[in-house]
Amino acid sequence: MIQNVIILGNHIQALGLARQAKTMGVKVILAIPNKYSVAYFSNTVSETFFYRTVEDLYKKIYLCKTETKETLLFPTNDEMIEFLVKNYDEFNNSFYMGIPNPEIVKIFSDKRNAYQFCERNHIPCPHSWYPNTIEEVKQIADEVDYPVIIKPSIMYSFHKLFGKKAFRCNNKNELIQRAITIAKRFPLENILIQEFLSGGPQYLYSYGTFAIDGVSNAAVMVNRIRQNPMDFGNSTTFAITCNIPEIRRVAEEVLKLTRYFGLAEIEFMYDTKTDTYKFIEVNTRAWKWHSISNKLGFSFLIEMIHYYNGEPVRLKLNFSKEVAWAERLTDFSVILKEILKGNLSVKDICKSYKIQKEYAVWSIKDSLPFFMYILLSPILFFIRK
Repeated sequence: MIQNVIILGNHIQALGLARQAKTMGVKVILAIPNKYSVAYFSNTVSETFFYRTVEDLYKKIYLCKTETKETLLFPTNDEMIEFLVKNYDEFNNSFYMGIPNPEIVKIFSDKRNAYQFCERNHIPCPHSWYPNTIEEVKQIADEVDYPVIIKPSIMYSFHKLFGKKAFRCNNKNELIQRAITIAKRFPLENILIQEFLSGGPQYLYSYGTFAIDGVSNAAVMVNRIRQNPMDFGNSTTFAITCNIPEIRRVAEEVLKLTRYFGLAEIEFMYDTKTDTYKFIEVNTRAWKWHSISNKLGFSFLIEMIHYYNGEPVRLKLNFSKEVAWAERLTDFSVILKEILKGNLSVKDICKSYKIQKEYAVWSIKDSLPFFMYILLSPILFFIRK
């Protein structure tokens, strides 16, 4: 039986998870590198582990070992997924694991693996090329239709170096020069070149699920209409539930092919040129807007806890009720920028905010994180940029 949840990582994902776990009477332990996390200020967190290195974190988790499993280890970011994968065999003996088995994680954590998986299984995805050298980039530069993007196969280390998720290249010279610049700091065998799908966030969709043996036991679908930044965003700021049968069919095919277990956010983008919803990536962990499920009567984390506790897990698939999720502070800044650019109308903004919403941070029962988020926002802007 799960008595404790150690949430690895921080900020908004962790806050949503902590609040959900607490409703089950589970002790919530937060493992974070510093205090710049809204989750740290939540009254649902019973204990906090601060760590400086992953080696330090390993030692702290090691001290939580018990003779029988009673603690769930749950990541909120890709770095913590990598940490759990590295120590999976050892931790799996003493802890419940909040990630799929490492073989499945490796398919989706490396985008080269993910897109090649899609290509083998005829799953619609953007046309991609996988260069290892500048010479190969030059050859590809003669073949592609522009614009294209350069993106990493593993995101978090690339984003730390360049502060971007991807670079758009509008012609052959831009592509080659950008690749040369990237190669000075990042291995080319860890990047890919990909067709550019136009349209922006209004064409971004996600299928969020808790799956068991490749079958969704709880699921919701959203249109992520705003993100920060709007181009190649690294965080959703506003999402609305939707129901697109093609996305559900493809997402559930991905789960079935991998016999997926755990939480997953399967991302898609609508390609206006081909009238197709194309696979973008799978997050094998909790994602930012996961707490939208609170408005739909379930929680992905709680469903996982029920499963591990051997309790009945009933289907909770909601593709009809219209609700939204908003991270108000960041969303307001995105809205302001887009209004100034002429990309958003006040009418559209008002319409989106009339929908019943789950707020990312605000809770009347746990209000301190909201006020600390406002106070910490100048710091968070720089450390999360």
